[in-house]
Amino acid sequence: MNEKIYTIPVNEAFDESCSCPLCHLRQKLEKEAVDYSLGGAMMEPDYRIISNEKGYCNRHFSMMLPKKEKLSLALLLETHLDEVKKTICSINADIDEIKNNKKSIFKKKNTPTAQSMADKILGITSSCVICDKLNSTMERFIRVLFYLWEKEEDFRNKLINSKGFCLPHLKALTKGAYKHLSRKKAAEFLEIVYNKEKSELESLRDEVHKFTLMFDYRNAGKKWGSEVDAPKRCIEKLSSYIINE
Repeated sequence: MNEKIYTIPVNEAFDESCSCPLCHLRQKLEKEAVDYSLGGAMMEPDYRIISNEKGYCNRHFSMMLPKKEKLSLALLLETHLDEVKKTICSINADIDEIKNNKKSIFKKKNTPTAQSMADKILGITSSCVICDKLNSTMERFIRVLFYLWEKEEDFRNKLINSKGFCLPHLKALTKGAYKHLSRKKAAEFLEIVYNKEKSELESLRDEVHKFTLMFDYRNAGKKWGSEVDAPKRCIEKLSSYIINE
């Protein structure tokens, strides 16, 4: 396979035995992004400006909290709070405008509303530097996946022999197939992927059932097999990888 630097991460992900190669790739990128946010990013003024403005989602704050870089996290939070305070002050001004406008006979245009104020809070709580970076990078890697599917027979075999994808990434691939492939090739790709998904879900369902049977008193003392982690693998297949392991 004639590998280029942008195809290597995708190929490496499909070398792994996992429920979803794209989850494996995203998980690796996510860990790197969290470490960077508390490490090298602290010395990058441009990144800090974006970080201060957008902040991080609950998921990524939760991943940062157990890290040893406590000072970096505190500094990151301190400067982000300054930006959050600006938004709160802006809403305070909106409230004052609403109060003052009631005293006027004529209602001013563009008077703040509860919705407009709530949207300002939404702008804070729904933004995340790491999520934005991950989503952008994964979109590029999905394009690479379709490029490799068209150009490289070795990669096609890797995908065919994989364990399929989680449902969120299956959705992304379904949308991406008709965007990056011809209609005929997209249909061929999706037929293979969905047949694989059906087979994997049936196998996983059987293992989850075996897991439940292990709690039957008649199986007391019986040794666990591959079904021991079936619930975890089922959750990963349904909703993507689990971060707190």
